[in-house]
Amino acid sequence: MEWTTLQHLDLQHPHAAAFHHTQALVAAAIGTYIIEFDALTGSKLSTIDIGSPVVRMSYSPAGGQCVIAILEDCTIRSCDFDAEQTCVLHSPEKKSEHISSDADVHLALTPLQPIVFFGFHKRISVTVVGTIEGGRAPTKIKTDLNKPIVNLACHPRLPILFLKPHFFKRLGQNARQLTLYATMNL
Repeated sequence: MEWTTLQHLDLQHPHAAAFHHTQALVAAAIGTYIIEFDALTGSKLSTIDIGSPVVRMSYSPAGGQCVIAILEDCTIRSCDFDAEQTCVLHSPEKKSEHISSDADVHLALTPLQPIVFFGFHKRISVTVVGTIEGGRAPTKIKTDLNKPIVNLACHPRLPILFLKPHFFKRLGQNARQLTLYATMNL
């Protein structure tokens, strides 16, 4: 493999970054801003103040130039670069909730429905939130695993949510990491 283009983006202390699924775009979170760049030229295309530092973010697989971001104050916001606006998709019930930028927050998006799945590392539930304003109300999915979740992902074409539970290794046993596939009726 030969590199044909190399771009250096001069960014100070980015918290998170995400590549677009089909376009040559990259978004970087710096402070309370999300900045979108052309990945081929390195040109800055757009900047939006999202109000709080980003912990995790991803471009929406449904298309367009929309980033879904989980913020330090546990709020989930949609950031639409085409319309140059943001909207709150989910705000935590407890305003005292706060996560740091080095915390593990799992985020999974599906192109089949305008929803986002998210869960905090080593908790036993996943929350589903709509990705459009006035969309699906937050729904908490409790798993019957009785084990904390350490990763999640959505299948790109089927209504399947992948959950990876955490299995504790016992002394003297070779515990294996197992995975669970759950079909979701969206």
